[in-house]
Amino acid sequence: MKRISDLLQNERAWVDFVLSKTALILASVVVIAAIYHFAVTMNEVSQQRELDMLSTELLTYIDKVGSSPDEVNVTYTFNKERFSNYQKQRATIFISGEYIVINADIDGRCIISAKAPAFRVYPYSPSVLCDDLRSEYGSSGNITEPIRAEHADVIGYLTARTGEVSIDTSDQVHIQKIFIYFVDDLNVEKIGYVLVYQ
Repeated sequence: MKRISDLLQNERAWVDFVLSKTALILASVVVIAAIYHFAVTMNEVSQQRELDMLSTELLTYIDKVGSSPDEVNVTYTFNKERFSNYQKQRATIFISGEYIVINADIDGRCIISAKAPAFRVYPYSPSVLCDDLRSEYGSSGNITEPIRAEHADVIGYLTARTGEVSIDTSDQVHIQKIFIYFVDDLNVEKIGYVLVYQ
């Protein structure tokens, strides 16, 4: 009993006790904060990976169509089960001539997946392409109406005309490879474009 009363009256023992408990509490707070931060980071990494898979899947279809030696027309449907998590997170998909972007706002944080296609992409329908070419060059660019222009001029014109187009994930996406025919001084030549449109 004397030892307990000595301990209760020893101020140094109480100071050591309070300091050790305070240090334990602070260490616990740091560990809990680190675990929370790790969990949030792992969740973001998982969501980033999922968006990357979605954009890679669409890009694979585009590149497969672009690599075809012939004109091809396929439809792509977004996997509703995989994409449903992002529809409620206000995910948007944009396609331009240079990239495919999926942008999702998850818990106030913007997560982006951007991929570049390997082929020339024009994010509009064939009729829009023909109208653009006809208004600039006087012909539609098909085999019966080749364009009288240089190869580089046609590509430069279409690149300048290509904007960023939003894609609705509830609709099918048409992915079509076409050839634009043009006449130089001697020959009729062609260049391939992948049209991505709804």
